[in-house]
Amino acid sequence: MKFIYEPELVEYMKEKGHKNIVVELIQINNSEIEIAELHVHFVDERQTDIYKNKKQYYSVETERGEVLLPRFKLTFDEEIVFGLKKFLFFFFVSYKGIKI
Repeated sequence: MKFIYEPELVEYMKEKGHKNIVVELIQINNSEIEIAELHVHFVDERQTDIYKNKKQYYSVETERGEVLLPRFKLTFDEEIVFGLKKFLFFFFVSYKGIKI
């Protein structure tokens, strides 16, 4: 598994001082609807420790920092690409190569 960071994301990470990314599964399950999606976002050092020690996420070192992944089964392509997308005034981490 190889992690690739798009240039726009690299510049944004340098500008904001981010280095660690977490891939989180968000689930909503009530009697009428069930939704599961991935939420990929930045975490600071304190949050990184919580994800690794309390939530039991495992860490993969990359050239830009750590990527924290959950222990449950996700499907990964050979190359995982992280990018930056913008909606109005908000920036989000985009991803390709990870599936539920």
